[in-house]
Amino acid sequence: MPSVRARLLIAAIRALRVRNAIDGPERIRRTIAADRKKGPATPSALHRAGLIVGEEKVEGHTVYTVDPHSGRSDRRVLYLHGGGWSRPITDPHWELIAKLADLLDCSFIVPLYPLAPEHTARETHAWLLSLYADRAAGTDLTLMGDSSGGNLALSLAMRARDHSLPKPARLVLLSPALDATVTDPAIDELDPLDPVVPARGLRALTRMFAGDVDLRDPLVSPLFGTLDGLPPIALFIGTREILNADARRLRKLAAEQDFPLTWHEYPGMPHVWPLFPIPEAERALADIASFVTGGV
Repeated sequence: MPSVRARLLIAAIRALRVRNAIDGPERIRRTIAADRKKGPATPSALHRAGLIVGEEKVEGHTVYTVDPHSGRSDRRVLYLHGGGWSRPITDPHWELIAKLADLLDCSFIVPLYPLAPEHTARETHAWLLSLYADRAAGTDLTLMGDSSGGNLALSLAMRARDHSLPKPARLVLLSPALDATVTDPAIDELDPLDPVVPARGLRALTRMFAGDVDLRDPLVSPLFGTLDGLPPIALFIGTREILNADARRLRKLAAEQDFPLTWHEYPGMPHVWPLFPIPEAERALADIASFVTGGV
C-alpha cells in the first residue's frame, strides 16, 4: 500500500488538476507558452553549495555539469529530463539529480536539449547524438531519463549503437514513454487512474515531437527498436501510470530475447514518483544506486 505521504501527494496532484495542463492540443499550446516565458529551472543556491555546478553552451543549448565536492568522477550519468519533449527542466528534476550525485558520488551531465514544437525528433536527436559522441568515450557512463527523457535515453542508446559509438554501461528509465503511437488498449483502461498524464494529451505530444517521423520509428518509439547490443536496463514504473502498459511490453520483449532488464514496479505510484519527497522515492533512489554501482 502507498505510504501516507504518497497518498497525500496523489491527492494534491488531483486537486491541482495537473493533468489538465496537457489534456489536448490547445491546453498544451497554452502550457508551452507559459513555460517559455518562465524558462527552465536552474540549480538552487543549496544545490550549488553542496555540489560543483558548471554551465556551458553547446551548439546554442545549455549543458550543465554537476560534480560532487570530491571532484569530477569517472562514473558519470547523462540525465535527460522529462516534460513531454516540450517542457523545460524543473526544480524536482534538480532535486533528484542533486540527491543522486551525492548518493552515487558521481558526476552528471544535464543537457537542456532542443524542445518541441520549435524542434522535432530529427533535430533533437541529431543534437543529442553529437553531445553523446563528445562525452561518452572513456567513462563509466549511465544513460538515465524520466518520462519523455526515458524515451530519449533509450532511443539515443539505439542510435549510438547504430553509429558504432561507445555504448553506455547501463540505462535507467524512470516512467519512460516508449511507444509514440499510444495505441495499446490498456492505456485507455489506465487513464482514469493516472493523475498526471492523460492519454489524449500524450497522443498530442508524441505527434508534435515526431514531426515528419513515422510514429513506429524507433527514433520516437524505441519499443519498436531492437535491444541487441544495448547495455542492461533498469526500468521503474508505477501501477497508476498510463505508461505502465508499454513498460510491460518492453519487459515482455526483454524476456523473450533473454535481455537483462531489471523490473521495478511500484504499486500505487503515479508518474515519475522518484522526483518527489515520499518514502517510495527514497526506495527508488536506493534501487538506482544499487544498479549503477554494480548491484541489481
